[in-house]
Amino acid sequence: MRRNLPRFQADALDANQTLVELLAEVAREKDATPAQIALAWLLAQRSWIVPIPGTTKIHRLKENIGALDIDLGPEEVARITRAADQIDIQGARYPEAMEQMTGL
Repeated sequence: MRRNLPRFQADALDANQTLVELLAEVAREKDATPAQIALAWLLAQRSWIVPIPGTTKIHRLKENIGALDIDLGPEEVARITRAADQIDIQGARYPEAMEQMTGL
């Protein structure tokens, strides 16, 4: 699936690598995975935000659930937010036909 998404094309991946590296750095500091940090950051935004990651693998589901146990402090949330705000994410989330199906 990802090979068809614009955000996962080689040029976009290279451009977006800065954010991936930051998530990996925070993950090392927290003894977590980058995916867990990304989910924990989303959860820290607002109490009503509920990320819905998709997976077909039980070990990934368990990894995702582990994000609930990660406590990101205000400084860490701000650090990730600042980095995300400074990066011009390259590549659309979906190809145009798929984007139209989202209704957004």
